[in-house]
Amino acid sequence: MKNRYILVSLVLFFICSCGSKKSTVNMITDPYVNAELGKNPKVDQIKVIRDMDIVIEEKEKKPDLISPGDRAYFAKVLGVKPSEITNQKLYAYIKEWQGVPYLYGGETKRGIDCSALMRDLYRKVYDVELPRTASEIMLNDDHVERFRSLKYLKEGDLVFFRSSNEKIMTHVGIYLKNMKFLSATESQGVQITSLKDPYWRNTYKLSGRIRPGEISMR
Repeated sequence: MKNRYILVSLVLFFICSCGSKKSTVNMITDPYVNAELGKNPKVDQIKVIRDMDIVIEEKEKKPDLISPGDRAYFAKVLGVKPSEITNQKLYAYIKEWQGVPYLYGGETKRGIDCSALMRDLYRKVYDVELPRTASEIMLNDDHVERFRSLKYLKEGDLVFFRSSNEKIMTHVGIYLKNMKFLSATESQGVQITSLKDPYWRNTYKLSGRIRPGEISMR
């Protein structure tokens, strides 16, 4: 009797074990997995493995560098729609530096000149290393694509000016939108001004676009 009890217990054990394995093997876990295996299960055929934690990694959203108010402000200054202010890194930089006084040879927020401003801006916003002076930037044929017509200007292009009879460029800024550019001027410091202004229109000489893939111009 005792042996029969043991035999029945063993049979039940094996039946349960096999049944459990069979259920696990045939369990449908995901329609995409089954599709790769050549199956097309219906929604009601999909079973859920409740003891499995499924973790969906969401892409971390980068924090905004400028506020909606900043976006509206720059849109108004440039005469464009707020939706056109897309390069947050650029406009966050402008917000930080706007109003800093001009200082010839200066490179800090106590005072900065036009080429030092462009050098710092391009390094921090575009990861491009510019030479120190406006003429050195403009004359770098290997890295700067030069053009004259204002109609080809795009955000991020350099604009060069010459206010004397000398051959060297005396001023440089960065084009933004709608004929507006940022530069450091003696009268207003770091400020957004218009290429339509008579002074800038008369002293404008040419523009330059950093060739794609450039990292350093030194």
